[in-house]
Amino acid sequence: MPIALRESRTRTFHGTKRRIFHLLEEMGTSGDQIWPFASQPFMRSPGPLVPERTEEWHLGIHAMLAEVVPEERIVWRILNDGVDGTHGFYLSSEGKQTVLEYRVEGTLTDTDGRLLWRRLEDSFERSTEALFDKITRVLKR
Repeated sequence: MPIALRESRTRTFHGTKRRIFHLLEEMGTSGDQIWPFASQPFMRSPGPLVPERTEEWHLGIHAMLAEVVPEERIVWRILNDGVDGTHGFYLSSEGKQTVLEYRVEGTLTDTDGRLLWRRLEDSFERSTEALFDKITRVLKR
């Protein structure tokens, strides 16, 4: 029986949508300033973000870029067996601040998907909070 998945973490930053979007689009490249875990690298295919061409790998997830809207969102389609869904970053403005939401949503379609999420559930919260903390530090530079 499929299981619905929807997890989200949000933080408000003192930084422009343009600057935060740029930091996110550089993640996994040689210009990456925000991925918090050197021992667990975030990698993506080289070059600019191109839907249906750019791939990423991190924390056991393999994904293909589904959508990129500058200064609004970067959404990845998860390619792991047993998962039919996406994960992505969504930016909005709140006065002079920027709200960044990281969201995972989809369906765990079989045992492989449920086992993958069980393995990643704790690291989802830890890695998202560490990423948000790192973005905060980079924006203060």
